Amino acid sequence: MLSAGAVLALFIVFTVGASRGVSSSSDYAVAGRRATGRSVAGTIMGALVGGGATVGTVQMAYQWGVSGIWFTLGSSVACLVLGLWFVGPLRSVELVTLPQFLGKEFGRTTAFLVALSTSLGSFLSVVAQFLSGVALMRSVFPVSANVGALLVGVLIVTFVFLGGIKSFSRLGMWKIAFLYAVMILCIVMVVAKGWTPWKIASALPAEPYFNPLARGPAKDLGALGSLVLGVLCGQIYIQAVYTAANDREARKGCLWASLLIPPMGFLGVWLGLFMRASGVVVQADQALPHFIRSTFHPLVGGVLWSGILIAVLGTAVGLSLGVATNMTRDIVLPLRRDAATMTDRKILSISRLAVVLVVLGAGLAARAAGSSMILQWAYLAMGIKASGIFVILLAAVTWPGRLPGLWSALSVLGGLVGVLLGALFLKGVDPLFPGVLLSAAVAAAGGAMGMRKNGLQ
Repeated sequence: MLSAGAVLALFIVFTVGASRGVSSSSDYAVAGRRATGRSVAGTIMGALVGGGATVGTVQMAYQWGVSGIWFTLGSSVACLVLGLWFVGPLRSVELVTLPQFLGKEFGRTTAFLVALSTSLGSFLSVVAQFLSGVALMRSVFPVSANVGALLVGVLIVTFVFLGGIKSFSRLGMWKIAFLYAVMILCIVMVVAKGWTPWKIASALPAEPYFNPLARGPAKDLGALGSLVLGVLCGQIYIQAVYTAANDREARKGCLWASLLIPPMGFLGVWLGLFMRASGVVVQADQALPHFIRSTFHPLVGGVLWSGILIAVLGTAVGLSLGVATNMTRDIVLPLRRDAATMTDRKILSISRLAVVLVVLGAGLAARAAGSSMILQWAYLAMGIKASGIFVILLAAVTWPGRLPGLWSALSVLGGLVGVLLGALFLKGVDPLFPGVLLSAAVAAAGGAMGMRKNGLQ
């Protein structure tokens, strides 16, 4: 507890230093648009590599085996696509949010629906981070689940209030370095115990532990698709692109993130499989905390534990900031008559209040969810964002001016309805698939109607 608390205190002090110079809502939301490629990568990885990539991946590997790799592989593919094909079109206009970009193409109604879709998806991702954070808190400190959730919430709000995305990008870079050191040291100890990949393979049955589609092709491939499309439709990742000083730095940051994320997943899967092969019986979400607690001296274990917690907090900070930005810029301000004359300080205050509401709501939802699978929440969150947004985002980037505004709004609604119907009636199939298919069908119909109307004219 002493060593963990000391490391957390050092990171808070570091964040305070990084937040100096944050004096406006632009600094808070897009770092004044002066970020380097390293800062862009730090923001993206800070939001992606957290509870899902660590506690959640080890949990999934402990229960299902190598199928736990899909979270980080999907994240990597998404960053690659974002950097190679989406940076230019997104940055062609100087905006802050994804709904603003799509609203410029399709109108205010679509922008509002997109804001609701991406906010809901990101909110569920924050719930996943709370589940990870509470599991970690209870593995070291003698607290109840409710007190653990309260502590996680206070830390998230503290990090956000200290500097917004400017301090978050700096935190993201150091967090990833620290986290890699923690996971590599854990694997060194696994190998020191004699548990090489070959020994683990001989100790466990091929099914389900070495089948990448162990949960079923529809579920696991759906998880991959949810990550790829969900990241492309996530506010914090788009926000990271907008922080860059130029297109080159934005693209560089995306590509660095794509390269650096996958190894974290491989390390997490290795550790989860070791825990299963060695015969350790624990609650699945406690697999990683249990390994740290039972393997290292308490002083060292506290430092390593804090590294995992900081990763979880960093991701929750980025996601909470993204939801709050959408709520402020795309929902609250457009509905206020005095938005045009509102002071910058007032906008900043609204953004911070939105963060508090997001964190409070996510904490309550996490407590209601109990000990459910962390990655399931992460996949559902990404799927909701992708189903409502991806099709029209693709249309705006590759086919601008062709999809009428009314049909784009109907496409968003179709995607959300498809996700809901898939979740309720199509068991064993990721709801991403019916959501994206219905959204695409509506958009195709709208595009055809638009082309026919233009042809008649």
